[in-house]
Amino acid sequence: MKLITKTTVLVLFLLSTFTYSQMSDDWEWMNPKPQGNSIYAVDFVNDNTGFAAGDFGTMIKTNDNGTTWTKVQTGTSRKFLSMDFVDLNTGYAGGDNQHLQKTINGGQSWQVLNLPREGQFDSLFYIRDIHFINQNLGYVLGFFLMESKIWKTTDGGNSWQTQTTGGANYLYKLTFWDANNGIAVGGSFGGEIIKTTNGGATWQIVYQLSYQCMSVKYLNANTVFAGCEEGRMYRSTDGGTTWNFVLSDAGIDFMSINFTSANTGFAFGSGSAFAKTIDGGSNWVEHILSNQSSRQYFDADVTPSGSIHALGSYGATIRSTNAGATFVSQAYVTEGYISDIKFVDVNTGYAVAGYSGGDILKTTNSGATWVSQITGYTLPIYGIAFINAETGFLAGSLTVYKTTNGGTNWQTVHTSGTNEIFTDVFFINPNTGFVSGSYGKLLKTTNAGASWSPTVVPGVGMLSSLDFLNENTGFSIGDNNAAIKTTNGGVNWSPMSVPAPANTTLNNIFFVDNNTGYISSSAGIFKTTNAGGSWIQLPAPAGGYNNVQFRGSYGYAIAGDGKIIKSINAGASWIIQPTVTANPLYALYFNTDNYVYVGGILGTMLKTMPTELLMTPVTGNNSEIPKSFYVSQNYPNPFNPSTTIKFGLSKQSSVNITIYDIAGRKVEELLRNEMNAGTYEVKWNASNYSSGVYFYSITTADFRETKKMLLVK
Repeated sequence: MKLITKTTVLVLFLLSTFTYSQMSDDWEWMNPKPQGNSIYAVDFVNDNTGFAAGDFGTMIKTNDNGTTWTKVQTGTSRKFLSMDFVDLNTGYAGGDNQHLQKTINGGQSWQVLNLPREGQFDSLFYIRDIHFINQNLGYVLGFFLMESKIWKTTDGGNSWQTQTTGGANYLYKLTFWDANNGIAVGGSFGGEIIKTTNGGATWQIVYQLSYQCMSVKYLNANTVFAGCEEGRMYRSTDGGTTWNFVLSDAGIDFMSINFTSANTGFAFGSGSAFAKTIDGGSNWVEHILSNQSSRQYFDADVTPSGSIHALGSYGATIRSTNAGATFVSQAYVTEGYISDIKFVDVNTGYAVAGYSGGDILKTTNSGATWVSQITGYTLPIYGIAFINAETGFLAGSLTVYKTTNGGTNWQTVHTSGTNEIFTDVFFINPNTGFVSGSYGKLLKTTNAGASWSPTVVPGVGMLSSLDFLNENTGFSIGDNNAAIKTTNGGVNWSPMSVPAPANTTLNNIFFVDNNTGYISSSAGIFKTTNAGGSWIQLPAPAGGYNNVQFRGSYGYAIAGDGKIIKSINAGASWIIQPTVTANPLYALYFNTDNYVYVGGILGTMLKTMPTELLMTPVTGNNSEIPKSFYVSQNYPNPFNPSTTIKFGLSKQSSVNITIYDIAGRKVEELLRNEMNAGTYEVKWNASNYSSGVYFYSITTADFRETKKMLLVK
C-alpha cells in the first residue's frame, strides 16, 4: 500500500563536516502517549513525582501527579519488573537476567549493580521485587524456574548477601515494615507466605494455600494483606504469623494492594476491574473500570495525598484523585488495529484502523498529534489513498468511500453486492484508480470514483496490496502466493513468479521506481529489478513481514511480533532494530521528509528517522582528548537564532543530543552517533521555534547531563 509519489533520497556524505554511522534508530511513540508497552512497576516518591517501568527498558516519569509522563533513558532494552525509589534522587529498577540498576539523580543516569552469582542459573533470575527501608538497607527478590532467592544490601547496593527463603519457591513480592520484620509471598501450584523477624537472616513458611499469591502490603505492624489469584484476599492481624481469608467478590488476580487510609484500600490486577475496601480490609468489593475494555493492571501506587495510579498492559495508565470514585485513563486516539498510513505532505497524514471498528485518524503536524475523524463505521477499513490534500479514498469491508474535504466527511462510492472485502486502494492520477479485494476481484475507476468497473482474476483469492507505475503497468499480491501484473491498465492480468514456499501469504508490494520493487510476505522479503519479470528472496532475518517500504536505498520492514528491520543498501543486508514493542505491526509509511511511520494493534503508532540521515554538522578535534566527559554551557546564551554546544569525550561513545522545551517535550534531536574521543561543537539553529526556555540533554553510555538555554527573538 503506497501513494504514487516516488522520490529517491539523495544523501550527501560530507565526511569532513558530518558524522555517520550505522546505528539503531530512536523510535518515538505517537499513540498511545507517552508509550504503549506493558508497565510492570510504578512508584511515586511524593504527590507529584512518580516513575514507572516495563517492557524493553521502558521507563517514564511524571512531575505533575500523572497528568503527563515523559520518557526516561535507561540504557537498556531489558524488561523491568520491579522498582523502588527511596527519595526523589535515589531509585532502583530490576528485571530479567538478574538485571538491577540504580540512579542517584532522579533517573537522569543509571549504573548497573552486580548481584551475587553463586549458582549455575543465577544470571537468569528475574528480579521480581525491590524494597528499600532506607538509603542503605534494601532487599531484592528474584526467581528462575522453581527457585527463589532474596538478596540483602546494607550499603545502598554496593554489596549484597544471599538469603535463604525457608524452602519457598516462585516468590512474587516482599515487604518490610522495619529492619527486622518482613513478609514475602508467591507460589506456583499453590500459594506460600514466608516471614522473617531478623532482617532476613532466616525465613520460615507461615502459611500455605491453594492459590498463587501475587501481592503483599502491610497496613501497620500488625495488619498485613496478601492478594492472590481469582480474587482471593488474605489478612493477618498479628504481623504475619497467622492468616485468614477475607471476603471478596472480585474475580481478578490481585497483583497490587494499596491503602489511602486506615480503612480505604484498593487492589488491581487482571481484567478491567479493581477491588475496594472501606472497612480496613474486612470486605473487598469489585468495581468495573468503564473507561478500559481490555487492560490488566500489573502494579499500582498511591501518593501521600491519596491519588491512585495503576499501570499495566499495552501502556495502560489510569489515575484517580477522588478515592477511586472515578478514574481518568491515558489518552488513546484509537485502540483499533492500524492497517494503513498515508501522508499527503510532510505534515498531513491519515491512518485507518482495520480488523476493528473502522477508525480514521488525521494529523496535520507530522504525527505529533492525531484526531479521530469518524467513529461511526462499524466495519473495518483497510486501505487509504489521497489524490491531493482534499480528495481521498478508503477501502474497507464491503464498501469504498471518498472524501473531498480532507476527511471531514466521507461518502460511499461503491458497495459490494457479493460480500467482498476491499483491502487496498491506489490512485494513479485524479481520475484513475484501483481497488483490490477478495475472490480475486479488482475495481477500476476512470472518473474519480463516480463509477467502478470490476475485473475478476481466475484462480486468485484474497488480494491484499496494490501498486501502479503508470496508467498501464500495475501489480497486486495476496494469499497463496498470488502475484499478478497488468500492462494494459487492468484489462488483463498475468501471474508473476515469486520464489516463495507454497501457501505463502504475500502481504505488501512497493515499487521504488519503474524497475525496482519489493514484496513482504509470511516467508520473508522479495525483490525485483526488472518490473516484476523475476523476483529474488532477500537475506532478511528469518520471519514473516507484514509490510515493506523503501526510499532509494533506505528501507524498513515490519512484522507481526513487533520486529522492525532496516536496510541502507537496497535490501542487500538488514539491520535488526532493538525491540521497541512486541505489538504486532501492520502499517508502514516512509515519508518524503525521511520520517518513517509504523502502525499496529491497539492503536500502536511509532515514528523515527533513519539514524544515517540524522547527519548533524559537527566540528571536532580528535587530538585534544579530555580526561573526562564534559558539556559546556551553550554560547551565546541568550541567543537568536543559533547557538553552539561544546562537549568533550574521554573515550569513544555513543552520543545523543536532544532539545526539549519548557514542558519537557522533545523539540529536536541534534545528534545521535558513535563518536571518537575528542572535543566537539554542534550548532542548533532555532529559527523555526518561538522565544522561551529550552533544555539540551547530552547522553552517553556512562553519563547524562542537561542544561538550560534561552532563545530571545
